[in-house]
Amino acid sequence: MTPLQFILIISGTIFLLFSIDAYQRKKLNLLHFVVFFGGIWVIVFFSLNVEMLNKFWKFFGIDRWADLLVYIWIIFLMYLYFELFNKLNKNNFNTTRLVSALAISKFQPTTLLTLPKKTFKDNILFLMRAYNEGSVIWDTIDKIIWAGYTKIVIVNDGSRDNTVQIITEKIDKNKDKNIVLISHDINRGGGSANKTWFEFLKEYGKLFDIERVVTFDADGQMDIDDMPKFIKAAQTTDNQVLLGSRFVKGGTAQNIPLMRKIILFGSKIITLFFNKIWVSDPHNGYRMIRLESLNKINIESDGMTYASEFLDEIHKLNLKFTQIPVNIIYTQYSLEKWQQNLNAINILLELIYSKFFKK
Repeated sequence: MTPLQFILIISGTIFLLFSIDAYQRKKLNLLHFVVFFGGIWVIVFFSLNVEMLNKFWKFFGIDRWADLLVYIWIIFLMYLYFELFNKLNKNNFNTTRLVSALAISKFQPTTLLTLPKKTFKDNILFLMRAYNEGSVIWDTIDKIIWAGYTKIVIVNDGSRDNTVQIITEKIDKNKDKNIVLISHDINRGGGSANKTWFEFLKEYGKLFDIERVVTFDADGQMDIDDMPKFIKAAQTTDNQVLLGSRFVKGGTAQNIPLMRKIILFGSKIITLFFNKIWVSDPHNGYRMIRLESLNKINIESDGMTYASEFLDEIHKLNLKFTQIPVNIIYTQYSLEKWQQNLNAINILLELIYSKFFKK
């Protein structure tokens, strides 16, 4: 046996371990089959074809046992890295679960008012996450209230500025409305806020006497004037999920940077590949969801891949959806706070990890 055959056999064994692991976690889909089992067959081919092995050997410059040992260790270190990352991910998941449960436990259901239903707007609850949004959240809440909506749940994700104080003042000034504040004691990430309000509504959603929920950003990017389009679609179609999109007819993205356009275009291809669903604007957080459908959705990510998880759930649960044109306004504040282009790389890496290696 040549050294290269030996390393190929080691690599094949690791591929096999990955495939067995994926199967046990019920994540063995077509993508895994191509990567893992396809990789194993390629390795078997190279191991049995000495001529191809020699060409492969020369191409990569493997002509010393020291090189071979380095390559073996690289493979095992990568495997070890993902094993350690899985342990860290489990710890993060458990921490978020505890932080979320503690935040929800502080809610007092008796504080909710029984509000009369006059229009379809009274069937809608706005969901908003906030992290250090003290400079903008007052205006964002005002826009929702001035548009005629009376039910809002805000998840404060461990803000360190005056966000909580401002929300509390806004609640005091609107005692005739059901505005609820749920606070994480520590910051856990954008996805964690989504998990908290999903779990909160699974427990208390019926008390708000609503049919639909709307996810709405606190940073001023979303336009409340788009809501009539969501309401019209909710009243005239049987879609369980309405997804806001900047890129369907009638949608706009004011002041969007060129690089952001490129990144968002790439996200459509990645979403189709990983999530098996085609949408024109996969990372748009402006959504309207039926309450009964929301109660079936499960989000685990603390990070920004929660948007991909959400689309995954739509596909798995076979939820009927359509896309609604919306106007997203890019401001200097929102670009600096949430929308760094580097986040796209982080989201992609997190998505690859969640699809292949997450346990």
